[in-house]
Amino acid sequence: MNKPLFAPILILALAFPVSFAQSGETTRGAAPESASAQKPASTPTSEEQPAKQQLFFVLLNRPANPPQLSKEDSDKLQEKHMANIRKLHSEHKLLVAGPFLDDGVLRGIFVLQAISLAEAKSWADSDPAIKAGRLQAEVHGPWAIPPGRIHETTTPNTLEQYSLLLADQGDKWDPKSSGLQDLIKRHVAYLTGLMANNSLAVAGPFLDGGTLKGVFIYAAPLNEALKLEQEDPMVKAGNFKIAAHPWATAKGVLAAGQPLK
Repeated sequence: MNKPLFAPILILALAFPVSFAQSGETTRGAAPESASAQKPASTPTSEEQPAKQQLFFVLLNRPANPPQLSKEDSDKLQEKHMANIRKLHSEHKLLVAGPFLDDGVLRGIFVLQAISLAEAKSWADSDPAIKAGRLQAEVHGPWAIPPGRIHETTTPNTLEQYSLLLADQGDKWDPKSSGLQDLIKRHVAYLTGLMANNSLAVAGPFLDGGTLKGVFIYAAPLNEALKLEQEDPMVKAGNFKIAAHPWATAKGVLAAGQPLK
């Protein structure tokens, strides 16, 4: 089954308040000293307050030796896969889905809204294609993106093409470097400029401290996106290694992409 196991779905508008200025090695904020003593008696405890939902980015990979299926079984699996996508979306768990277009190991992505990585993984693993061994879910996050970059679409059945760039840890990555914070500031300023003219549809880091540092989704064609990203201060300094793939999602979800060929 070579065709991607995806189709466009309605995408919910999202306002995510965490800045994409984070480097991926974040320091967890501690509560102020004597905070418990200062808390009014009427203030709910942390256990009573609802857990904060965050975004998680799921890469769907093709296993090395997936089970072979007949066309009939493949079609049935596709129907179940799509039904599960619609279910997760209707439950406000799945916000974005789309296929990679280069027919490689990477098959597509999900963006899930959950309170923890474990919860996001459980939702990703509910996909029938994953249960059948045709896909594997690789979950990253939380994924911190700036607000206002993802929109609800009125054209869910029309796809547009983007360039999805994965930023892996580069050879020069050193979280203890004295110059890293200044480099991150220049990195953020550069990406902000690209977003301002809609060359860059959305970008953000993973806050899990892994070697995959983040994702940049360009509205530009692949060669242009790679050229722009090579000017990113973090890339020029060797902190990021970039892997680029053509990708698609529903028209209107992001800044206008390229017509799907």
